[in-house]
Amino acid sequence: MSSIGYLLCGEAQSEGIAKSSLQQLMRSIDAFSNRALKILTEDASDDGMALGPFCARVLLENSCAALVGRIDAFRILYLSEFQAQPQYERGKRAKSAFSWFGDVIPEEKHGGDLWSVDHDLSKISRALFSRYIEHVCWQPAVERMLDYVSSKGSDANLQEIMLLSSETYVNQSKGQSQQLYSTLSKGVHWEFFNRALLFDEVTVKNAIRDTCLLVGHLGLTSHFIPTAYASLKPDIALDAYLSFRKELP
Repeated sequence: MSSIGYLLCGEAQSEGIAKSSLQQLMRSIDAFSNRALKILTEDASDDGMALGPFCARVLLENSCAALVGRIDAFRILYLSEFQAQPQYERGKRAKSAFSWFGDVIPEEKHGGDLWSVDHDLSKISRALFSRYIEHVCWQPAVERMLDYVSSKGSDANLQEIMLLSSETYVNQSKGQSQQLYSTLSKGVHWEFFNRALLFDEVTVKNAIRDTCLLVGHLGLTSHFIPTAYASLKPDIALDAYLSFRKELP
């Protein structure tokens, strides 16, 4: 069974809202990753082709939500408490709800001085792939992770990790996340009006595999961010990554 939920959500030591929220995300990540892996490794079926994009998109979104919550704990604390309020309505869109565009993909303009004294605090994005989180979290974490992994031998499943670069990590991860989100969304919402565009087995399985690889190395790297909540020790994080990686064909 998949261990990706543990890799992404870590292991909180203290009881509280953040721990229970991450445990909820872990259950969802594991449930849908197991379904996605089954579709990936078995012969194609109508159900698999129909449900594969949905399972992969839940895996992608929940994985990113877990990473946001571990890097910026206030966000997951707020969302958990907000949804616990009696006036919370499932059928009504909340302006402060978790959002792919805003929480994962930043709403920020490119260019300009990152540290300008003219930046308002409210305009400084704390999205998972923002320029600020890239600078203070992801870049140094990738460097630490690569140093650690390079000392662990030549396992074939680590070779693709060693190709990562701290300088390009966020741009590549953000670009791949956006591409996968768009592709999987089309599979979820069935936006096609031309039968020739319907997803075939190769498209669905490639999307599932790419999603698994992406969230896998994001999860591993996150445990090298010193301030991240519920982080695993490097050896435990690497073991969890390799365990999950070996499940992928």
